[in-house]
Parts: sequence; C-alpha cells; structure tokens
Amino acid sequence: MKNKPVHLKTYKDFKNQFGEIKKPCAIFVGPPGCGKGTQAEILKDKTKWTHISTGEILRKSDDEEIKKLMKTGKLLPDDLVAKELEKFLKKNKKSKGFIFDGYPRNLDQKYLFDEIIKSNDIKISAIFYLNVSEEILKERIKERGKSSGRSDDKDENVFKTRMKEYYTKTLPMIESMKNDENFVEISGDLSLEEASDKIEKHII
Repeated sequence: MKNKPVHLKTYKDFKNQFGEIKKPCAIFVGPPGCGKGTQAEILKDKTKWTHISTGEILRKSDDEEIKKLMKTGKLLPDDLVAKELEKFLKKNKKSKGFIFDGYPRNLDQKYLFDEIIKSNDIKISAIFYLNVSEEILKERIKERGKSSGRSDDKDENVFKTRMKEYYTKTLPMIESMKNDENFVEISGDLSLEEASDKIEKHII
C-alpha cells in the first residue's frame, strides 16, 4: 500500500506533521576581553551563521539612554537590551543560525533570553565559556584599546567596573549553565587556534 500524499497549507500544518524546526545557536560567555568576539567571528566564517554582538548592536543604537549608559561600563537595563535584540532577530529571520557574543550576561537576561529564543524558534547547540584570568584580561583590553580606538578600553576604572559586574552578575549566571549538556569550558591557556579547533568540534 502506497503512502498517501500529505497536503500542507500552512507552517502550522507542517509543525503538526513533522514537528517544530528550530534554528541552531551558539553562545559565548566569559569575562570582558576573554576573546568572545574573536572566537564568534571565527565560528561565523566557518558556519555562515549570523554573529550577534549585543555590544555592537547597542553601540549602533540611536537610543540616547543607551548611548549615555554605554560610556559608564555598567550593564544596561535588561529590558533595553532585550528590546534591541528582538529588533535585530526580526531583521535577520532568514539566517541559518545565530552566534550570541556575550549575551546573556546575568540571570535576569538569561530568563529573557530563554523566552526570546523560544519565540523565535531557536535552539541552543553549544554554550562556550572562555575562562581567562583577570591579569591576562587586563593586558588584552589595554592592547585592544590601542588598536580599536574605543575610549572605554583605555580607561582602567571602566575595566574595574566591568570586572565587578562580571563577578557579581555574569559569573553566577555562568555557574547556573554548567549542568547544561551543551556547556563547554575553554581554558584561557589555549592558543587562539587550539581554542577555535575545540569550539569547531562541538558545532561542525
């Protein structure tokens, strides 16, 4: 007996018949200057997924409140960040997958993030934690400030503020993710190439 053809009129019909299709995503978390952006760019080139840097999205925002807060080094209100992220995802609906660079950054953002990816049919394929010592981070950010021209990278007080935010808000969130089957810790002792090779093995 031959299988009968299935007539699907809407995407809802498709999901009912075959199940929901979700786009994959990778998340890079860790302290400021750990190399999240660099590794995200490398992975983007290999996967052709869309690289999402909330920092870049916020720096390009026309919102005056966001511009003012960005100069202080403090984390922005979670609702503002989520709003800008939602806008970006809507503009990039056709992407094959997503790479989140440094987002979420705290437990409240994580709860919002879970809702955002659910509503946009996105699934987490990997969570990469780049674990680098504070001493190395400080030197990296100083060097980055010389080449990037970003004033916030050159200000040591901003670095101290960022690290305080990291220890009190971001690190507890990372700890909450460690039991996830997709959680992968990348040592700061690895070279750029070694780290990217390890990341690639979990995605490609």
